[in-house]
Amino acid sequence: MDTYFICLANSYKRGGRCIAGVEIDIDSDNHWTIKHNEDGSPKWVRPIAEITEYGEIPEGEARFFPLLSVVRLTDVVPCPQMAHSEDVNYKKMYSVGRVLSISTVFKELMDDVHPILFYNTDYSISIDTYEHGEYSLMLIHPEGLSFHLDPTKNRAKYFLTFKYNGFIYDFSVTDPYFYQYIGQHPEAIENLSDVYLTLSLGLEYEGRHHKLIAAIIIPSEASEIKDPFVIRQESLSEKSTRQFTSKERRIYKCCFAVPSQQGYAVCMKTRDGKEEFITIDEGCQIEPWKGVNLKKASLVIYEDADGNEVKRIRIQARTKRNVLCRILSLFVRK
Repeated sequence: MDTYFICLANSYKRGGRCIAGVEIDIDSDNHWTIKHNEDGSPKWVRPIAEITEYGEIPEGEARFFPLLSVVRLTDVVPCPQMAHSEDVNYKKMYSVGRVLSISTVFKELMDDVHPILFYNTDYSISIDTYEHGEYSLMLIHPEGLSFHLDPTKNRAKYFLTFKYNGFIYDFSVTDPYFYQYIGQHPEAIENLSDVYLTLSLGLEYEGRHHKLIAAIIIPSEASEIKDPFVIRQESLSEKSTRQFTSKERRIYKCCFAVPSQQGYAVCMKTRDGKEEFITIDEGCQIEPWKGVNLKKASLVIYEDADGNEVKRIRIQARTKRNVLCRILSLFVRK
């Protein structure tokens, strides 16, 4: 079974990303409507990768799914874990378009069922509460925003204090797009007042499950839009292509193709034991677990509609000429 959802979170998670969103139905005219739970709240989906330790989506794949993209999951199988009732396993994941960043859309996606955020008004919940919980994701429109940095961290880690339904909350921010935006526009943090927040319950940490701000979404200014509930089609535009340099090739001990949720990726193992995954470009033919020669590959940089760069590897096909040249070279060496 395939599932579609609007991506409302692409946040940091144990060395990878946590992607999640509200499930939708799509009709033949590309109109979308959200799906609801029995209590009337929006039905959320959190894809869990089966190839990683904590179910996190590898960084190289997560880049293809920016906020507000419409995501298609194939062969979906629910795998709920207590309060993380939204978790699902899947075979492949694709981006099929995007929705508009306007308040009309967000009001449809907001949770107006739960008056408090994740079972209490604290910044975390106990393991027992988590084990008896029923949800771990929601979108809200808060008031009274106040950002502050955690002085105990070596690198910038923001917390956001805000008001919701009369209660004051203070959660940490795990949204990489927010940190990228603030890094480029540091003065903007003083003027952020009208935003939507995607909230999530994190994995267990020191005996608690902490409440996190997985996404800070700034709505676009409303304009004359005939139908805001239509999926906008878009595609990546190729920005540049280049070969791997000899210096880059020496960094990696070995490279080989592995199955991934988007088809195939190249697992690039460095000499110090680290791994990097880069998705293989569409149309490239390669068998899983086969070695990849970076001399025969190119690094392709794409750009999405928001100006974000996306990396892929394009592998040169082995033609009859290539095979013949290789055979001849063997005879020459002898």
